[in-house]
Amino acid sequence: MRHRYVVLASAAVCVAVGLLCWQRKIHAKSAPVVAPYTAHLTITKNRVLPDGSSANAVSTVMVARDRQGRIYEKTEHGLFIVQDPSKLQTLTWDSHNQVAILGHWPYWSGRKGCWADERGQHQSRFPSDDDWHTVPASPEQGKLETIGSMADPSGDKRIKTRYVSENLGQKEIHGLAAYGMRWTMTQLEGGGPSAMPETTTEVWKSSELGLKLLELTSGPKYGLQREELSDLQRADPDPALFKPPQGYKVETVQYHQVPCGQQ
Repeated sequence: MRHRYVVLASAAVCVAVGLLCWQRKIHAKSAPVVAPYTAHLTITKNRVLPDGSSANAVSTVMVARDRQGRIYEKTEHGLFIVQDPSKLQTLTWDSHNQVAILGHWPYWSGRKGCWADERGQHQSRFPSDDDWHTVPASPEQGKLETIGSMADPSGDKRIKTRYVSENLGQKEIHGLAAYGMRWTMTQLEGGGPSAMPETTTEVWKSSELGLKLLELTSGPKYGLQREELSDLQRADPDPALFKPPQGYKVETVQYHQVPCGQQ
């Protein structure tokens, strides 16, 4: 059975690509800030299904970072992920199997495309060069249109896509200085039943912590998804968060890059 611990689905890739591209182009010279925190991210989904019906759900994600720069996340699907950039390691586990996967990476910054371990059981996908689209450097530049492409969920082909993005400048959210952007994504060719409908996404992120504070994604055939940070605590998190529960077996794997669609 294949395990996909850090795989980005089509919608997630779209959001990550826009935000990461923006950070890369606008904040490339900013020094990383390693300040500890613990917080919750509430995810509210009011989604439109392909048959026209709707599905509603509310879930909570927990995120934390310690002074070593390790990042912890408990996802809405019950997956636990610890990222340790200084050691080029990821540690993942869930509550169903008493096995934790310790992944070693050859490098951290600049990972692109598809990755897998030696047996192809544990797989990850990161945005590739083709996923980046241009974002205005300031609000004064107005909206900017880019024609690019995005990977379909299978990862074996690219879909021509139009991005219209704008820089929203800065404002205060929950007492933190935040910078924001908005972009609309429209696929220009058929992507089959799994194709993403047209969506508009707005993201606000803390300038100090590098932490997402608010994200809204909406569209006529998509519905609405809202993610908002709460319960932020500016203190060292519990060290136990960064370790799997007692009794878990730790399996070590080595990641290497592979052709997308052939993992």
